[in-house]
Amino acid sequence: MDSTEQALAERVVHGLDDTLDHVSLRRQASIRLRTQVAFDLAVWAVLDPATIMWGSCVVDNAPRDFDDLEDAVFENEYRARDVLKLVDLAAGPGIGTLCGVTGGDPAISPRYRQILAPRGFTDELRLVMHDGRSAWGLLCLLRAGGSFDDREVDALAGLGQPFATTLRRSLVRGAADVTGPAPAGLILATATGRILDMADDARRLLDATPVDDLPLVIQAVAARRAVGRPASAACPTRDGRWLAFHASALGDRLAVVVELVRPHQLADLVVRSRGLTPCEQEVLAAVARGRSDRMIARELMLPEHAMQDHLRSVFKKFGVGSRTELVAALFFEHFAPLHAADCTV
Repeated sequence: MDSTEQALAERVVHGLDDTLDHVSLRRQASIRLRTQVAFDLAVWAVLDPATIMWGSCVVDNAPRDFDDLEDAVFENEYRARDVLKLVDLAAGPGIGTLCGVTGGDPAISPRYRQILAPRGFTDELRLVMHDGRSAWGLLCLLRAGGSFDDREVDALAGLGQPFATTLRRSLVRGAADVTGPAPAGLILATATGRILDMADDARRLLDATPVDDLPLVIQAVAARRAVGRPASAACPTRDGRWLAFHASALGDRLAVVVELVRPHQLADLVVRSRGLTPCEQEVLAAVARGRSDRMIARELMLPEHAMQDHLRSVFKKFGVGSRTELVAALFFEHFAPLHAADCTV
């Protein structure tokens, strides 16, 4: 790391309160970054290290139509072909700009033409926060007027590893932050999702991490089960945490397990809700990270035909017929709900 990179990293990361929860940590970092780099919109996302899926966001200077902007960006990220994709950055340079990867002609990018330019943005910078072993976060900066220059890109590159390390500590520590309640509990509900009773463990967990409208969450999980979709959902709590809900039949009623979950733990929830085998889990994660069939077979030390058998099984469990459909289903079924918890600086 050269002196320019180190200087910016120290100004943003040094002295951050590492006892903060991951939402407050990102808010504080963005406030500091404002004094170092000009931007018109900043998005600080948590990434699931297993799949590199775009998790919860803290947004700095969100426009009025941010929800529409976010939805459009996710459609582009997980259903369209484009440049400066998250999986490409995570596997390669770690940082890049739209103007940079298009040789100064960002209109080459569908995301620029269809989403960013109509809103007045002229360049986008993306930085994957990687601690040397796994990707934990993403910083996305948008600028309205001009582009990010090489000096700014070089300076921001040095922010990735130190902030990833700090963010990882906050996320891992946060899983044990709740004092008193057990990490999971049981709720008894009717087949339509009306709550009948809940165990003391569930009550204590929900008291410590309250959800704005618990009955609606249980009804949504029940409705998903009724139409044959995975009977699981992740729900944001008021303090930036998430609770996961999983429903199973109990006679003519539903037993709903509620548990505390962190954004980087969603891959485990996907495995349980979809009934994936350990090998299928590894195949799914590799596909989500953009690996080819040959690369996956080599990583898992499997014959390519055996790997493809596992992939077809994953397709069946997700009800899809292609890699693109699989990645989209993984994100929109399991990760997109976390964005209901987006926080603004």
